[in-house]
Amino acid sequence: VLLASCTFVSDASCNGGSDGSASVSASGGTAPYSGTGLITGLSAGTQTLTVTDANGCTATCSVTISEPAALVATCSVVSNVSCNGGTDGAADVTASGGTAPYTGTGSFTGLAAGSYTYNISDANGCTASCSVTITEPAVLVATCSVVSHVSCNGGTDGAADVTASGGTAPYTGTGSFTGLAAGTYTYNVSDANGCTASCSVTITEPAALVATCS
Repeated sequence: VLLASCTFVSDASCNGGSDGSASVSASGGTAPYSGTGLITGLSAGTQTLTVTDANGCTATCSVTISEPAALVATCSVVSNVSCNGGTDGAADVTASGGTAPYTGTGSFTGLAAGSYTYNISDANGCTASCSVTITEPAVLVATCSVVSHVSCNGGTDGAADVTASGGTAPYTGTGSFTGLAAGTYTYNVSDANGCTASCSVTITEPAALVATCS
């Protein structure tokens, strides 16, 4: 009687792969046999292998090939850019499934605003990728406006308002500023992330009032 014997050699290295292998031998029947030896290219599952002898008689045996869980890359934002145009964003890349250890994982810093794709691989060379988007706030803008100019030459009753937009509220350095003499004033504002912006305002005064007696 022709008999086939299957022996497991290796599982598939990557989920969905087809690089498993088994060794097949035959006995009985009439030699020589075909279908014996190292059989490669096997995917996960129960594989039925067939051997044939010189008279065309056949026999089968089965072997079970396993595969690792799918390799998954996970990207997450650690921090977005704090100031418009900055490069202090950060992201984490982790891996699961597949076969540890992994490469390409870890923390990535010094990121400007934009989308980033990271590729990871496991111990068997299986690969996966993920993407993360780093954002940034709008540009911080300081706006200075005159509330009132000095009413009399040499006076100090000028006033200005300073407001902020963009960036990340709340803001410091904004508000109304009074008691101003004639001149140009520069005001600095900052937002919750320490981003800064400045603006200037010019307070004027009338010419000196002159009384002339003749």
